[in-house]
Amino acid sequence: MSTQYRVCIIGTGRMGGLIEDEQDIRGYMTPYGHFPSYDAMPETTVVAVANRGKERLERFCQRFGVTNAYLDYREMIEKEKPDIVSVTTPSFARAEPIIFCAEHGVKGIFAEKGLCASLEEADRIHEAVTRNNVAFNWGTQRRHHDAYKRLRAAILGGAIGQPLHAIVYYWTDIIKHHPHTIDVANMMLGDPKPTWVEGRLVDPSDPRVKGNEKATAPYDAEKHAFVPNAGQEVADPQVDFFRIGYETGQESYFIPTPRSFDVEVRGTEGRAISWDNGINTRIERPVRRGVELEETTIHASGDGPSVTNIRNLIREIETGERTDGNIDRVMQTVEPQFGIAYSSLQGGARVSLPVADRSLYIPGG
Repeated sequence: MSTQYRVCIIGTGRMGGLIEDEQDIRGYMTPYGHFPSYDAMPETTVVAVANRGKERLERFCQRFGVTNAYLDYREMIEKEKPDIVSVTTPSFARAEPIIFCAEHGVKGIFAEKGLCASLEEADRIHEAVTRNNVAFNWGTQRRHHDAYKRLRAAILGGAIGQPLHAIVYYWTDIIKHHPHTIDVANMMLGDPKPTWVEGRLVDPSDPRVKGNEKATAPYDAEKHAFVPNAGQEVADPQVDFFRIGYETGQESYFIPTPRSFDVEVRGTEGRAISWDNGINTRIERPVRRGVELEETTIHASGDGPSVTNIRNLIREIETGERTDGNIDRVMQTVEPQFGIAYSSLQGGARVSLPVADRSLYIPGG
């Protein structure tokens, strides 16, 4: 019989599990939320959940039949002594729970993205996870998506020659969702170390964000922070075009394209493509340039990304083999993520990574 892992969930919102009722997710991607994913696995049991708000906590417990709930996650961790904890709070409220878990005996942490609200917080998370030898994964789903994983393996195996550039088409906010784009670009290029970034946040006058008060956030120079608009808890502005350069000489480009998540990797001998959020994934390689094209199609199979993420976490707990989304790889996404904001504040100038100033605060969702 396989080892049984006790699991606690901090944050009973959408990614905690309620997203199953709020979004039409089906097929390969299910189960998607954290609770349903643990519930689908015989080796994991959710023993308790915690949330700062009573109403959402009660709704979650009723939906999933949970009877052991806390309003204080610290009390939960100390009493329940879980092996694995999921942290699905908003980004601005994620650092302290992660650090607390790492310092109080938790073996593995599955955190949603973004990681936190500043590079200073990211440094503290990295230190706590590393010092306490805690297995760590975060919710960049494509790193655990079978089609993307197989595409990466093909690229790194030479299917398109030497990979040179990754291009990602997506229009989204800087903290909550751009970890998806940066992580998948890093992944497809072999996870080289990023050394610079340049780009801009969307200007509030841009017609693409007209009437959407959540799409922009003012910068407060005195606080050195992006601050929420009136009536909002989150400040998570949309991002315009940006670029990342790596120590290998490779580059990735991010084009703000609404209603799509498409990835293309150009190599010296072909290209790898994942259109339509992983549905249409293939490799194209010229056999006789301009005359004949060799095409390989990839389809996802097996467990969906959330279950795969958890199994990957358990693998590190049991064998010591690091997760695919380990904390060092996470930092290679978080550094350029905040670097975009620093670049934007300097008119789009190139910013060297790691960023020297760790204090800029962006309370993302």
